[in-house]
Amino acid sequence: MLQHIKKWLEDNALILAIVATLIIAYLSLSHIPKFNIGFKIKSSDKYLHAIAYFFLSLIWYFALQNKIKKNSFKVLLILSLFFYGTILEALQRGITNYRTGDFYDILANTAGILLATLLFNKILQWYKTI
Repeated sequence: MLQHIKKWLEDNALILAIVATLIIAYLSLSHIPKFNIGFKIKSSDKYLHAIAYFFLSLIWYFALQNKIKKNSFKVLLILSLFFYGTILEALQRGITNYRTGDFYDILANTAGILLATLLFNKILQWYKTI
């Protein structure tokens, strides 16, 4: 059963990456009421930004790992995701009156991207053992 799931994920990795990208855009630009998830951590939304961009980066790495030359692959993906997150923050500031663009959100996004970049090879090694 696990092999079937793995095969399905590999066959649909690009579609999943595009869908994840669109979901993050939707969540970034839509009016979502604040809700308490039980964390009493100051700046907990920054953790959510880092986690979201960590997983978005991993999904894109998996989707494109065999399609882009290894030398430029990581730099291109890091820059693309960084600019994507920065553009979304600018759009929050410019086209919405219920969201605010935040420099610290960009830093949190970048932290998630860089952490995924550092851990991708280890995660890929583990994934190949499944």
